[in-house]
Amino acid sequence: GDEQTAREAILSSRLPGLNFLDRSEVRPSRIFGAGRGLFAIEDVPCGEVITCYPGDALLASGDGTKSLLWGEHVPDGMIWDDEAVFAGTESAPPLTSYSVSVDDRYSVLGHPSLDDDPAYYGHYANDGMDGLGSGIDEELGVEKSIDVYMSKSAMMANAMHRPFRGTPPLHMVTVATKNIKAGEEIFVTYGPDYG
Repeated sequence: GDEQTAREAILSSRLPGLNFLDRSEVRPSRIFGAGRGLFAIEDVPCGEVITCYPGDALLASGDGTKSLLWGEHVPDGMIWDDEAVFAGTESAPPLTSYSVSVDDRYSVLGHPSLDDDPAYYGHYANDGMDGLGSGIDEELGVEKSIDVYMSKSAMMANAMHRPFRGTPPLHMVTVATKNIKAGEEIFVTYGPDYG
């Protein structure tokens, strides 16, 4: 209905005028091979919003189906076809690599080329452990390898992506989980499938 349509429109948008969220910048990550990363340009106390996680595309799941809704702010030439969104291309990972879950039904996806608004840099925060990129430790086994990754990733993380107030959530933000000093790279935990 109208409420669901309105929620989807807000989730798949970038709100204008959030200039006060100019607290971070994108530059080469300190993690080898990670590409770009997110860095604080001012001290950010624990619990404060650093930036928003963009909803350049909205992935809705339900009843065994998935649908993709692109935000109206995304230029036509930057909209990816479904194959690129889910499988990637020769030169780019799948857009789903830049997604975070809002709830059981929705995930927001940040477009890696839309990098001109510091209020929406959340999708540039890397996982400090790069998922299970080094693979499963055969001696430890799958479950123990995941436990080790999660423990190390949680120790590295100084932020998290979470819904911004409201029920149901209408926007995603990246929040400091530790005090972050200007110049520090911002890390989150995405889970063992990341990387």
